[in-house]
Amino acid sequence: MALPTDPLFTFEGADENPGYLLAQATAHWQRSLAQVLAPMNLTPSQFLLLAAVQRLAGQQTEPVTQAHVAQHAHYDKMTTSKIVRALEEKGLLQRPTSEQDARARSLQLTSTGLKAVVRAAWALEEFDQQFFGSKAPALIQTLQSLLPPRDAAEATQAAS
Repeated sequence: MALPTDPLFTFEGADENPGYLLAQATAHWQRSLAQVLAPMNLTPSQFLLLAAVQRLAGQQTEPVTQAHVAQHAHYDKMTTSKIVRALEEKGLLQRPTSEQDARARSLQLTSTGLKAVVRAAWALEEFDQQFFGSKAPALIQTLQSLLPPRDAAEATQAAS
């Protein structure tokens, strides 16, 4: 690697900066993902929360709460609340009041919501295979090595 020409930066150029490249690749993937989901009238965030509700409902016996979904998706409570309301308005989610706590609401996919999450999941599976191709296993390993241990990430999320 050549010495940087700009004393403010350690990389010769933006195209050699891994953080910049990661941000650019992420933005490209998100834009492409949004295009895949657009015909289904879903945003990537909406799909993520629908998928979280579906996954959690299959994993646990107690009702799926908005707090569970926020923690699972690593979203803050306010963002989760806004997305959940939008999904409810679209008829994809229901938020019945908990029988144990009148203030708590559980989240349930409607039949339309279940169809939407299944359709979107199939489309995204195909999209990811095309987008990442044979590079997926190496990329997964690299990205996992950059993340904090799951327990540490969840502790940080709970503290905020």
